This record gives sequence, C-alpha cells and structure tokens, in this order.
Amino acid sequence: MLHIGICDDDRTVLENLAREVEGWAKEKAELCSVECFLTADSFLFAWDEKKDMDVLLLDIEMPGMDGMELARHLRKKGEHVSIIFVTGNSEYALEGYDVEAVSYLVKPVKRERLYSALDRAGERLDSREVLLVTVSAGEIERIYISDICFLESEGHGTMVCKRDGTRISGRVNLRQLEQELEGRSEAFFKPHRSYFINLGYVEKITKRDIRMDDGTLIPIARGKWEALNQAYMGYFRRKF
Repeated sequence: MLHIGICDDDRTVLENLAREVEGWAKEKAELCSVECFLTADSFLFAWDEKKDMDVLLLDIEMPGMDGMELARHLRKKGEHVSIIFVTGNSEYALEGYDVEAVSYLVKPVKRERLYSALDRAGERLDSREVLLVTVSAGEIERIYISDICFLESEGHGTMVCKRDGTRISGRVNLRQLEQELEGRSEAFFKPHRSYFINLGYVEKITKRDIRMDDGTLIPIARGKWEALNQAYMGYFRRKF
C-alpha cells in the first residue's frame, strides 16, 4: 500500500488535494492511504512515530516551520520520502532541487499535473531496492532495503527490524537473507552470529556492543571489533 501525506495550512486545499489523490489512486488501481496535516510540526510528530509515508505533498508558505524548512530537515536526517511541493508562489522552484523534490506544482493545481507528479513519485519508489520476506504460508512482505535497521536470528526464522521500529517476523533464516543482501548493498555487516546490521543506522560503537539508532544494543562477537570499525569507516567514506 502507498502512504501519502499532505501538509498545508489551508483546510480547503487539504480536502481538495486528498480527493484528487484518491482519484489518482482509483484510476491507477493503486492501494493508497492519505493522511492530512495542517502544520509541519504535526507532520513531523506523526513521521517520528511511524516514518511510513512514501510521498509528501507539501505547501511551502506556512506559519511556524515552513515547507522548505521541513524538506531540508527531512533530507538532513536522511529521510527518503518523495516530496512534491504544492504552493502559490513560483519563486521557490529552484530551491526545490536542493531537496530533491519530485515536482513543483503551483496553485491552483491542475489535475493532469498532479497526476503526472504522483506517477513520477511512484516510479521513484519502484526503483528502490526491495527485499521480499516470507512471513507466513502464502504471504510475502516487501521491505525497502534502505529501511532495514538490522536483522536478528529468531529460531528457524529472522526478525527484520526496520528503522521506524517496526518488527517483522520472517520464515527465512538469517543466512539466506544475508546472502541476498550482501550481493545488493554494501551497508551491512555481521558483528555477531545472530545479527546482521545496517551500518547507516549505527549510533555508537563500544568495545562490547553497538547502539543502533532505535536504541537497540547489539553484542559484538570476540574478534569482530576491529573489522566492524573498519567496515563502519569504509561505509561512511564511500557514502560521503
């Protein structure tokens, strides 16, 4: 399911955009949920709780934190939500490129331009690397690799822990998921036989354990500390 947020301080605009988004989803036969916010702060509160929105339709000129500030905040934190600016002022268009906006729409928004922007946002999401995890007989969960905080061995299966705190119990063993991820991403490292971590979500490394961004402490196996530190430094050198 596609999760779309709309942030605008004008309630009428919010309601109109929500209807248009629902119309687009119906036309595309896309399962979609829409959540509306009157302020950037209210969006951030919801985002920090769940981080589950794929696309954000965002006004720029709002009281308090404006839309451009919100977009820069999200990008600084490394958030990948696709942003579509919807505003009454065209002079901010160039700034949209700085935060990798999908599109910049000027009010009143024409339906065809909105639909085109949503199509592009959907294409961008489809291009992200995904991991398919069997969670029960006949049921498969699609997880974006960039959203995985760490994997933890759980009996004969694996617990997939996402950066938003979500835990997904998979029926595939840890080694199988390791092998798939090793060929598709350089972000992962195995500090312990029961864990496979995303180095991008490491907050702190001590001699005994690793603190992840969500607060989880992961043990470091004997003889792994030096290799862990080398992998961690190498990851950030490649990234930046």
